[in-house]
Amino acid sequence: MEVTDDHFHLDPRGRRGDAVREFLKAGGSRLVLVHKPYGEWRKLPQFKVQVATTLRLAGEARDAGACVAVVAAPHPVELVQMAEKLGDTVAEDLYLKAVDHCCTLVAEGELAGLGELGRPHFPVDAAVWEQANRLLEAALARTREVDGAAVLHTESGTPEVMAELGEIADRARFPKARLVKHYGGPGALEAPAGLAVSVIASRTNLRAAAALGTEFMLETDYLDDPARPGAVMGPRTVPRRTRAALEDGMLDETLAHRIHVELPDRVYGKFS
Repeated sequence: MEVTDDHFHLDPRGRRGDAVREFLKAGGSRLVLVHKPYGEWRKLPQFKVQVATTLRLAGEARDAGACVAVVAAPHPVELVQMAEKLGDTVAEDLYLKAVDHCCTLVAEGELAGLGELGRPHFPVDAAVWEQANRLLEAALARTREVDGAAVLHTESGTPEVMAELGEIADRARFPKARLVKHYGGPGALEAPAGLAVSVIASRTNLRAAAALGTEFMLETDYLDDPARPGAVMGPRTVPRRTRAALEDGMLDETLAHRIHVELPDRVYGKFS
């Protein structure tokens, strides 16, 4: 059976292929590799180098034996930081140029979509909040034009938050079935507003998600950070929790197939 970790990072300073091999040895097979900032960037060529690093790490994961779908985007927290240092106008222009670069890579088949897009997960003033939501809508519209998936980093996914995200997607005319609420939980699953929900693979979350009977994916948000080994969850977690849930009857084969194959394929398309 295929087992997919829907949100997995690798870092050039981290365990890289060893972490992927640990995932595979535990019974995993497919990864959604999500770009993360490897350092500060303030010019577009610097961002392009970082995305190229993510694509190189995806190649290492494939060499280790995993099938991989890759998403990349300028992180929403980076927009906040750039606006503070460069001013709103420069930051917005740079952010959208980075989005356009990732959209080009989607069109060329290098990326399955953009991620992480979104908005700050911490309190900010009203002007910053408006800017983040406005640029999220613009980024989703551009991603739609190249038929990419999108992965969202936001505050916790309550029903109210999910409704707001659904409204932003509607304004961008983005297909919500390919819009993933990363780090989702039972609150996001209660009222997903048409979005796909990716659940951190804790036992509590898995039990609650399975009981709701709605579609979801499983993720570790593994960071591959040498300063924080095993954060957020270790690479073996998704396959181990899936196997345990099948053995104790929390999941059946049909639901496991939906979690690990049907929904990821619908969102991301081909893994390779």
